[in-house]
Amino acid sequence: MKLEESLERRIKGVLKEAQRRGFETIVFINEVINQNPGNFVYVCPDGIGDEHQTLVLNADGDRIMVAPHWGAKRLEESGRYSKVIPIRQEKSHHMRGTQVALTGYNPDRVCFDLSTMSAQFAHGLSETLSIAINPKKDISDHVFTMRSIKDDYEVEEMRSAIKITEEVVKELIDASKPGRNTSDLKKSLDASMIAKGAIGPSFDSTISFTRGPRRPYGIIEPKDILSVDVGCRVNSGYCSDMGRTWPMKMDGEAHGFLNRAVTAQREGIRNIREGITGNEVLRKANKINEELGFDPALRCGHQVGLDVHDYTMPLATNFGAIEQDAQPLKAGMTVTYEPTRVDSKLGIRSHIEDIVLVTKGEPVLLNQMPWNVNW
Repeated sequence: MKLEESLERRIKGVLKEAQRRGFETIVFINEVINQNPGNFVYVCPDGIGDEHQTLVLNADGDRIMVAPHWGAKRLEESGRYSKVIPIRQEKSHHMRGTQVALTGYNPDRVCFDLSTMSAQFAHGLSETLSIAINPKKDISDHVFTMRSIKDDYEVEEMRSAIKITEEVVKELIDASKPGRNTSDLKKSLDASMIAKGAIGPSFDSTISFTRGPRRPYGIIEPKDILSVDVGCRVNSGYCSDMGRTWPMKMDGEAHGFLNRAVTAQREGIRNIREGITGNEVLRKANKINEELGFDPALRCGHQVGLDVHDYTMPLATNFGAIEQDAQPLKAGMTVTYEPTRVDSKLGIRSHIEDIVLVTKGEPVLLNQMPWNVNW
């Protein structure tokens, strides 16, 4: 599946639901760079890394884009939009451009995605348009629900992000030697993701010492065990998130702990499938932890896609203990699996994290890197 096919599927799905609710026009706002633009990017990949954009989708097929003037020509040439309205890169101009884009549309039949604009912007836009912008006109819940189920294009984009991440983790592990500073290794890790084609990290990566008392970034010692938590974002906006744990030198204590951690990861992933709730996944993870001598985990994963932590999806479960996570998983969801494995008696911790595609049958592990990465 190509981007354009995937994009048409998403836009048609959102418009169909808007019409079902009695609307004919949807307004998506990309207010400020990185201000939770996930729902905007879902229907408009041109929003990645930009700001002061409005996308107006209408049931008659019109797709009007409001954007800073310096990028307007590129957007026109893309062929995705029936009209592009250039504006100055400033909030009041953005609001007035949106007003122009909605000229001729019935204000009573206009809805909004409220997830990607601030309350301040929504208030100003409401005054500019003379339209009450309130939860009754909010379509974001449906967009979040659609985002939770990935098509083939979206899954392949996440595989691309995972591939880059695994390559940089392999480099990190090879470079991790006693005497090296983990702060320097983190800088190299982050830079390498960009060099390999990522547009940026999906969150701030961490490299942790996981044997003995917790300590900040510093010099690696011969008996240390390290963990990494890292992810990147590719050009389409889709994210990766993964973790691996490895020793500087394998001894009997480390070998036993890490083998148990790998066994727990393998057995736990088998429980991720359509119909099981997030609560159940956590309960099963903790049953495995108990059997293998690990402390209980408070959570063990989350939705991942256009945001690395898609907790904003109100109708999609995560792997926690709270009531909202008692919802069943659905085929097509992509979730991380990352229960903590802590052996308090040994004073050793681990972070192993993978992305799993939920199916009606066996789960599909999207990561390819072995868990026993260097032993």
